[in-house]
Amino acid sequence: MRFNTIIREKNVKVDSLNWRQLTPQLNFDGWHKKTVTPLALQDRALTALTTFLNAESGSVLVLKTDEQRDYADILQDYIRHHSLPNHSISGVNYIIEQADSFSFPVIEACPAMTLDDNFAAKSAVEYALYFDSARLFGQVLQHPISHDLKLQPGLVHQVCNGVLILAVSPLLSNPTLWQRLKHLLSSGYFEWLSPNPLKPMNYQIPGYQLPLKVILLGDRETLAEFSLLEPNLYDIAQYAEVDSYFLTDSVEAQQLWINHLYWQIERLGLPEFSHGALTALFRQAVRESEDGLRQTINPLQLKNWLTAIAKTKPAAEQLQAQDVEHYFQQLDYQRAALQAYSRHEILREQIYICSEGQFVGEINGLSVIEYVGTPVSYGEPSRITCTVQFGDGEIIDVERKSELAGNIHGKGTLLAQACLSNLLDLPAQLPFSASIAFEQSYADIDGDSASLAQFCVLVSALANVAIEQGIAITGAIDQGGLVHSVGGVNLKIEGFYAICQARGLNGKQGVIIPATAVENLSLQSAVVEAVKCGQFHIWAVENVQQAVYLLTGKQLLPEKESDEGEQSLAEIISQRIENKIETLVVPPFSKFLAWVKSMRNGK
Repeated sequence: MRFNTIIREKNVKVDSLNWRQLTPQLNFDGWHKKTVTPLALQDRALTALTTFLNAESGSVLVLKTDEQRDYADILQDYIRHHSLPNHSISGVNYIIEQADSFSFPVIEACPAMTLDDNFAAKSAVEYALYFDSARLFGQVLQHPISHDLKLQPGLVHQVCNGVLILAVSPLLSNPTLWQRLKHLLSSGYFEWLSPNPLKPMNYQIPGYQLPLKVILLGDRETLAEFSLLEPNLYDIAQYAEVDSYFLTDSVEAQQLWINHLYWQIERLGLPEFSHGALTALFRQAVRESEDGLRQTINPLQLKNWLTAIAKTKPAAEQLQAQDVEHYFQQLDYQRAALQAYSRHEILREQIYICSEGQFVGEINGLSVIEYVGTPVSYGEPSRITCTVQFGDGEIIDVERKSELAGNIHGKGTLLAQACLSNLLDLPAQLPFSASIAFEQSYADIDGDSASLAQFCVLVSALANVAIEQGIAITGAIDQGGLVHSVGGVNLKIEGFYAICQARGLNGKQGVIIPATAVENLSLQSAVVEAVKCGQFHIWAVENVQQAVYLLTGKQLLPEKESDEGEQSLAEIISQRIENKIETLVVPPFSKFLAWVKSMRNGK
């Protein structure tokens, strides 16, 4: 049998990671404190805002962002300080001659002369995250006894010649609001409508010129729904995104993020955070984003973190790293009821997870468990098993077969099979059948992060070679055998470590992760300390060869220039296949020869 040489020449021996690689560091070298506002970290949104403010009235800017007050406040403050000042008074003054028994009310609109006039523009910018027709467009009030009229201005009147910031969700809930607003923006003219669509007004209210610009805020899902309501939205609107994360891929970028935190701290009037405290917060931000080079700049999230940490020591002059760590430990503890219950079930062996010894066709994969409607998520090992029978080459994914797995999980299983076929370079399909199952799994699963584990357990079952149970593994693979990054790597490592630590660390246990996930590591101090003491290990692999070698101690493919020595797993698999074919083919052929011989002797 031939073997594919795509990755054969790469080094299969992998050293475990140094403990210093397990937590990110902030670089304060050459740092100087300066003011960095939220929009200073939003180059694309800032460019869009500048273009929008210089555009003609009637313009619309759609910003992909959360519909939260903090974002609206930031935009409002920026527009107030950077929009061109408009000293002319705009709007109108409505003079109402009330009706009597013999006449209808008469309403006259005069140009506003002072800011005290009833419909004079009061602001250059306003925002509303919840609104109805009355708040947005004003309303006509009529006294129930005297029937006197009163006109109440809405947001559009208050920002005549200015900018109105609106959330998209209320427009989705009441599409007629958007249709009326769109007409106002296109015409630049405001017209009063009857409070009751089924009953026309028995008086006339003159409209007036009302130039306006509008910024719409919505997250990606909300904007997708809104585009169905208004298919031609981007024919009349600009688009930009307000990032929730900031790329910290350089020392300069890291220090911009640091200065932005100090801006938040000073704005909130909080005690000073030491360098150690900011580093601890940075590590938590890496855990939250699951990306070592992208940290949160979500204003609400940062405000909640900073204020909550400061309240743990209200009299402190300066907050330290242990204050930050203590806050997040308390947060994890109060959410950990489900995690503790699940972990207890594993330790009692109600859910069987083996963390030491060696077994054929069994491996510890790693999953992230989430509960809908809660912020709870934690890592947990999953026992994956594989049984093999020689057959027609079918790989049965038990989860997929029983409709407990999604399409991406099914894709991962197919990739494991295709990768093995590719590396063994078979002239035809694999001459075996196998079944792969997540044991004691009763909930829906999805994702391809188990495809590396599925590949390794399939190789183990085919070669009849045992896998180390003290090593858990996560990673996605492609058909060429390269290992790619997965999500939740910190939670997965900590979940398996907790099981091993509760049973007693033996110095041989650890976790295999993709090499591309190393930069996203920000592990709890207990795990870092165990790695530092050599009690626990984390290996980062680039390809399936390295992963298989760590788990079995054997090469997956034969050495390039070696004809002697220990057989590779591929050679063992090849030999087992050939032996099985012989047992299936030779006996019937021997019987045929014996029959021929007996016939000759009979003659």
